[in-house]
Amino acid sequence: MREVHTPLGVPELDIKGQPTSPPTLSDNIQQVLSTLTGFWKNRRTLLKSSPSGILFTASPQIEDIFHVPADGADYTYQGKNIPCTEVMIMGHPASVGTVWVRKGGVITIDNSWPLDANDVVGISLTNLNMLQLLMPLGTEKAIVAYSM
Repeated sequence: MREVHTPLGVPELDIKGQPTSPPTLSDNIQQVLSTLTGFWKNRRTLLKSSPSGILFTASPQIEDIFHVPADGADYTYQGKNIPCTEVMIMGHPASVGTVWVRKGGVITIDNSWPLDANDVVGISLTNLNMLQLLMPLGTEKAIVAYSM
């Protein structure tokens, strides 16, 4: 059995108070804890699962869906500061022109992905503010869905 001398900082666990002596962990418990947590940006984080216990590893539930209509020619859009895991963008079925999609940076038609009406692209992002859209004609609309 090993003693834990470093506080286990996992905000989602809602542990009350500080232990008076270092807790001891068996090898089995250590293995379970390492299996149930991940590590990202110098931070431990709990792995999420569905109510039936299935880990969300590839496609979590959609958090929200919204439309981005162009507001004039050469309209550009940058997503809001919202943490996310995956983003799906669709050219609105009524769009006549092309919506151009890029992750970060200055967007042009020469460095981005084209979406015509009903075309869809999915990308992995850690924040929605990394999403860039360009609508050259000013008549286009994009549909954006993202997950957490």
